[in-house]
Amino acid sequence: MQFSNKKFLAGAVLSSAIIFSGGVPALAAATSVSVSVEVSQEGYADWTNAMEPGVVAVGIAPKDPRGMALSREAAIMSAQRTLLGTIKEIRIDSDTVMRDFMIEHDLVNRKISGVIRGAQIVEERPLEDGGYYVKMRVLIFGRNSSIASAIIPEIAPENPTPFAPVTQPSINRAEVQEVQSAGYTGVIVDASGLGVEPTFSPVIYDTNGRAIYGIENLNTELITERGMVSYSSSTSDEVALQRAGNTPLIVCAVEMRGGNNSVNKVNAVISVEDADRILLANEKTHMLESCAVVFVK
Repeated sequence: MQFSNKKFLAGAVLSSAIIFSGGVPALAAATSVSVSVEVSQEGYADWTNAMEPGVVAVGIAPKDPRGMALSREAAIMSAQRTLLGTIKEIRIDSDTVMRDFMIEHDLVNRKISGVIRGAQIVEERPLEDGGYYVKMRVLIFGRNSSIASAIIPEIAPENPTPFAPVTQPSINRAEVQEVQSAGYTGVIVDASGLGVEPTFSPVIYDTNGRAIYGIENLNTELITERGMVSYSSSTSDEVALQRAGNTPLIVCAVEMRGGNNSVNKVNAVISVEDADRILLANEKTHMLESCAVVFVK
């Protein structure tokens, strides 16, 4: 996607205006004050949280001579700005980041502003120097008030496409029977060391270019609620076992790749044989339909 600098600037101004013209709590609106904030702040997307992946941001505001309440408000506004900046850098797929998508889709822009306005304060405290510290968090997935709830309905198909059948397996008959009788509960793609970049819409390809798992195969509500894949640090950590179950089919990625127009490492490439194993196992257990897929980073 190509955008002019002018368009990016307009989108950034629009996003900030949407969030902070009605996004700050009543105190700031009622007092109508202008707070100049020099803050220390950070933001990051935590994709490997076992229960609820989220985006976290910190806001630290200096002491306001008019009172602690205004220092707190400045810290909240700072954290909200950091949330927005962090969310804008999240990848939707191999070719698109949230910043681009928000510029093109005003409805998504408005929904994201609502998500940020509803961000949860997970930690806050006054500082010894009279300033204020706030940590805020928004969910990446969830049917309501999540980043996914703002974008997945815009990118997912109305009617999922069935997974590709395996008409001529690349593995022998005995292994076909073994795979189909194993009762696999999920898939773990071990891509450790290959530079995995998390995204809302990853694809699993085989080395022949066949796509065996993608957003077009899945139910919109399900992937909004839990995402297409979980990202874990090993094949046996809590994230992997919770998502892929007790009997996962573990395969190794050959590489991570982007799409036709990018080099971003969001899509996994596996062997043809492993792709057939996954599809054959899915015919029996429907593990792919339930998004029981893990990428090991």
